Parts: sequence; structure tokens; C-alpha cells
Amino acid sequence: MSRPNVKQWAAKLQSAMWTKEQDIYLIEHNDFSMDQLQQHLPFNEEEIMARRKTLGLTTRQRQLRKLQRP
Repeated sequence: MSRPNVKQWAAKLQSAMWTKEQDIYLIEHNDFSMDQLQQHLPFNEEEIMARRKTLGLTTRQRQLRKLQRP
């Protein structure tokens, strides 16, 4: 049994067709829970997380958490 190619898997997730409106919604509502995002966007959790990473939202979220710590 061979190991799955993670890069191919990630590329497949990112190749989902996202419209500008969906990207804008994800950017504006990045603080929503995954359940809320899945209700409004026609993508599964893995696709949303991959798109967040592509748009740089995961890095931004980590940076904001560091700033909020006392």
C-alpha cells in the first residue's frame, strides 16, 4: 500500500471553483465557526480550510491571537 501524495490531495482541494463572492464572504466572516461557514458556502470543511490557507487567513488568525494575548 502506497502513501497518499499530500501535495496532490491539497491541490485537488484548492482547485475547487471559488467565486469572488465566496472568497469575499470567507474573508469577511473568517471568525465564524466551521458549521456556520458550511451552511453558507457549498464546500466541505477540508475545502474551506484549504481556501483559508490559500488566502492567508490561517496565518492572519494566528497573528491576531498573538496580539490578543496579555
